[in-house]
Amino acid sequence: MEPAEHSPPPEPRVPSGVGGSAAMSILVFGFGIAAGILIAFSGFGFLEDSAAVIVVVFLSALCVVTLLGMLLFILRRPLLRRVFGHAETQLESFARPLAKVAERAIERDPSGATDAARDLVSLVLARYSWVAMRRWVIASLTALIAAMAALAGTALLFKQNQLLEEQSDLLEEQNVRIQEQTTLLTQDVQLAEASRNAALAVEITSIAAALGEHIDTANAALQAETGQKSPNLFNVIFAEDLSSALMLRITSLSRATQPYRYLDLGVRTQDYSDKMRQAMKRRRADLPDTYARMADYYGWKEDGPENILVDRPASPERGQLLSVLMGAGLRNLEPLNFIGLDLSFAVMADAEIQLLTAMGGRLSYADFSGSYITGADLGGAMLENARFRSSTIKSSTFAAVTAERVRDPYLAESAPYSTFLSGADFSGSTIFDTDFSNATMLAANLDGALLLRANFAGATLAAATLRGAVLLAPDFTGADMKSADLDGAVVFGESFLADLAAKAAPGSFLPERYRMEPLPRADLMAINIVYLTLYESDVDAATDSAPAFRLVRIQPFD
Repeated sequence: MEPAEHSPPPEPRVPSGVGGSAAMSILVFGFGIAAGILIAFSGFGFLEDSAAVIVVVFLSALCVVTLLGMLLFILRRPLLRRVFGHAETQLESFARPLAKVAERAIERDPSGATDAARDLVSLVLARYSWVAMRRWVIASLTALIAAMAALAGTALLFKQNQLLEEQSDLLEEQNVRIQEQTTLLTQDVQLAEASRNAALAVEITSIAAALGEHIDTANAALQAETGQKSPNLFNVIFAEDLSSALMLRITSLSRATQPYRYLDLGVRTQDYSDKMRQAMKRRRADLPDTYARMADYYGWKEDGPENILVDRPASPERGQLLSVLMGAGLRNLEPLNFIGLDLSFAVMADAEIQLLTAMGGRLSYADFSGSYITGADLGGAMLENARFRSSTIKSSTFAAVTAERVRDPYLAESAPYSTFLSGADFSGSTIFDTDFSNATMLAANLDGALLLRANFAGATLAAATLRGAVLLAPDFTGADMKSADLDGAVVFGESFLADLAAKAAPGSFLPERYRMEPLPRADLMAINIVYLTLYESDVDAATDSAPAFRLVRIQPFD
């Protein structure tokens, strides 16, 4: 019998490092996930605060793996010998046990072949264990270093984002500071103009002295003629009595002083309700409900920021010049207007203006808010965007100047002379027996005004607003009321809308835009401007005791 052939055992295949690499990749990925969750839920601040602890943990792990690798390297032979019985696992050492297996197989020595095969397997396992252990140490060190580098990169990225956010905040703050600086520069420019105009105020004093000399001369002449001095300054002198040199000084000064924006003081001396607001500010914290009710009743507004400029250019110097002229008793400005007196942008708030005539006057953007105007004739003047807020105007006229009202040196042949009141602001004013007939009042503001026997016959009130105004016996005959807004206005008589549509310029007023709601007499008299100005008997006399209504606009404008 031929000896049985024994095939040699298959050569052991040393596993590749694919599994170890995959495991390390998963480990690194796990570190990334852990770092991402830590940052997402704890925030970069926590990561930044715990940076020392994290670095210590990573360095400790590196030290542990390094020390473990060094120990395994130093003690590899005793460990391999103790576990597998072999201390050397070089590839050359595989030849001897493999040869033994072959020899015992040829000799038909099963027990010897088995022992030789066992020895070969032990040697293979020892070799694989050492290779696997070495790869694990190297892969662990690589993974820890990679994870630490990845976490450091993430930390640096978040730190960069944090710094960019801080930089954005700083840039935003810088923009705010630049805007404030621009505002301050604008204020400097405007206040520089104020300084220049202040230097010209000395000339106003000189003009006042010259006018005083004219007053003394006129009083001396009156005393020589009648034995008495003039009891008042009204019309003691007339513009035509002034020397040409003085008239030219006045007009040239009015043009030399330019409008500018100056600091808003935050108080309105011409507004009675604002004076109450300033008085109540001291008790606002103690009486919040009372202050709130008063603020709603009077329409108070909160204070704006400090150190801001007034809302539009103005000229206090021109207002001072006009005050000097009126204080000298000079009430007819026509001769000065004719040669170029410019009082536009003049500020003369809270003033007493009586018997002033200003045909041809350049008074656009002038501010007479809070003033008492009595017996004045401002017909034929340019008053576009002038302000008469919260003023009291009685027995005055803004009507276009007809031939019989023309004053020298203007020519009657050139009549009529229009009055330009486009954009003029009469809001909150009390206006009694005043004539606006044939005046151009395009987009004028009469909101909240009290109008008693105001004459708007033939006036252009297109786009004007009379919201919340109280209209007592007004005359709108022939007035152009296109797109005029009467929302909230108080009117009298059940037929007011029909009467207004019939009297106004044909087709200019559409009564269907409004609804009339009855207004009890008590509610009428509770309206602030009515309560402070009229008795109920005055209202009844002006309206023949007609019932009051409040208009409510129910249709938009085209």
